[in-house]
Amino acid sequence: MPDLPDSHARLMPIETQKRELARGLIFSQESIVLENERKTNLYWVEIDKNRFGFQLVTSTTPIPLVNYDLSDKKVVAAINFGSFFLSDDLHSPEVAFYNLLIKNGEVFQFPSNCRSALKTESGRLSELLVADNGTLKLGNITFSWSGSNSLVEAELTVFGMFDLTIGKISLDSDPTRRRILKETRFVSCNHGQVLLGFNLVDGKPILKKIYKHPLDLTEFAFVFRGSDKIFNNVKVGDSISALKCGAGNFHQGDEVCSASFSLGKSKAELVKNLREQLLYPVGSQPKPMSNDYLKSWNVVMETANNIIFYINDARPKIKGQEGMSVFELQDVLKSRFDYLWACVGDSGQSSKLLIKSDIAEIYGNMHYQNYRGLAPTWDGNNGRPVPVALLAYE
Repeated sequence: MPDLPDSHARLMPIETQKRELARGLIFSQESIVLENERKTNLYWVEIDKNRFGFQLVTSTTPIPLVNYDLSDKKVVAAINFGSFFLSDDLHSPEVAFYNLLIKNGEVFQFPSNCRSALKTESGRLSELLVADNGTLKLGNITFSWSGSNSLVEAELTVFGMFDLTIGKISLDSDPTRRRILKETRFVSCNHGQVLLGFNLVDGKPILKKIYKHPLDLTEFAFVFRGSDKIFNNVKVGDSISALKCGAGNFHQGDEVCSASFSLGKSKAELVKNLREQLLYPVGSQPKPMSNDYLKSWNVVMETANNIIFYINDARPKIKGQEGMSVFELQDVLKSRFDYLWACVGDSGQSSKLLIKSDIAEIYGNMHYQNYRGLAPTWDGNNGRPVPVALLAYE
């Protein structure tokens, strides 16, 4: 690993700065000190929502944020967002799962509970709460569906990424390898029920297997379970269409990506959102509710005139540089922006912000690609690859 510049080897305070990159495009940065002398740097770009368009872009293989682009438009800013891969480091062949994601109107993963999300359509960006139930058409037949954590009864129950639990195992070569726990890998059904396994083929969810014995989730994008009496006219090769989540319909051209949660404008609203939009064990509470849950964060906000991409940086396990709590995050953003809504995306070491004027500039967490090994992998420029980016373009 090469020697790191001081600003990356340690979290160095940065000079307060505000730059107009173009008309309606303003970049800012500043350093702040939090409780117990913790330090973090803030970076954000304010984008005139009436002058610029927005698009969620996905990659089937994670790539650096700087590599996301549009063939027919000039990208002026980008931020990685909430969709992520849940992976098993030891599974062969390699397996990875999207969280809630709809690409060009096609569902890549279903929500197991109601989730905050962003949607882009024809250059417009909006926030929405995606319901954990709805209807869909499989082949030529319409079914009701609900997520595995939904309280709504439906003909189909969906199992996917949100039903998997990741553990860590120790190996001499790498003590932090991630492993999907075996007891969460398999979906079973009762007498009179059947399982349907789906995979993504050329960007479409296609039925690959109809089975009455347990199915391994690592072999499928998601699995449906329902009564065997309702599947008489369903066959392998059928695709999903006419997806509806609650009252929301998704059509060709729609791009939707799950956030982690909505920030809200008060502590009470934030706590409510954490409890309703995150998954956590019964009898416990969401991890971000702890004041010791310190992170870097990325956030997308809307104000009266702008869309704002925001990140702060952090250095995990380094005293005084661990980042901020979600309650501190809310206080910091409320003091700077009169936002209409704010969606918290992917927290942690993927947090990246890109601005482009004459050159591309990347801000965020030290440009490390990997924290899971004995030593971080230093890219020196681009940082950890990500599967989803939100782009602003001219």
